[in-house]
Amino acid sequence: MPAGFSLPGVATSHGWYALAPYRWEAATLTLHRVEALPSGVVAHLEITQDGETLCVRSDKELTAADIGEVANRVRWCLRLDEDLSEFGELCAADPELCASVQPSGGRLLRCPTLWEDVVKTILTTNTTWAQTKAMAARLVAVLGAPHPDAPSLRSFPTPEAVASNEETLVAQVRLGYRNASVLKIGRDIASGALDLEALKSGELSTPELRKRLLSLPGVGPYAAATLLMILGRYDELAVDTELRAHVRRKYLGGAVETAEKQLREPYEKWGRWRYLAYWFDPR
Repeated sequence: MPAGFSLPGVATSHGWYALAPYRWEAATLTLHRVEALPSGVVAHLEITQDGETLCVRSDKELTAADIGEVANRVRWCLRLDEDLSEFGELCAADPELCASVQPSGGRLLRCPTLWEDVVKTILTTNTTWAQTKAMAARLVAVLGAPHPDAPSLRSFPTPEAVASNEETLVAQVRLGYRNASVLKIGRDIASGALDLEALKSGELSTPELRKRLLSLPGVGPYAAATLLMILGRYDELAVDTELRAHVRRKYLGGAVETAEKQLREPYEKWGRWRYLAYWFDPR
């Protein structure tokens, strides 16, 4: 684990922990997920920290391939391999921001697959957080793979499960206008026309990666900036109502009429770490 790593800090650093199939148990400092694994096993995973050791427990016996897959997924979700030392050094000059960053070290929770992150990002557009949580819960409950011993526990649905269940998606999951985008992306992945996981390789420049993300149905500038953050690119700011309100209140004296350039200005000095500087900027 990275020096100073804190599972509670990272797990709760980003709202994804409140979206199924994630569940954060504050009383025991445990991050829960249900995962459908390569062998076909659907397992309930519990992630905890014991000192300098990260512990991942499965309630099902796993093959060697499954264990390797779980390790890879956990490393990705918790950004264990991400080097944020430069951002940490910059934060040292801003004690208030540094204190805000400290619990997570700047690591923002993400999902095991870009497919899941893309869908959840689309679910945050033009809606409230309560509605986003409800849509994610229905998507998992209706189309996710059930745990054999506790059918109410389900994994995040695969692209194939979404692609082959249009009527169920529309009638029972009820994502509104987002149904079409989620269905199209799921079908493109299922058919092999789209490989979202390839975008995690780090080979593309940020402008090219942004272009690829914007080509996805339902992904506009705000969603693209959010997904760039998911992929470890912090150059772009996701300008939404929360950012507008925060910058106007903290930096612009409560001004209502503001150009987008003014909203971005407070974070320009952070360069490629703009998104993290905004995210952890004390409210």
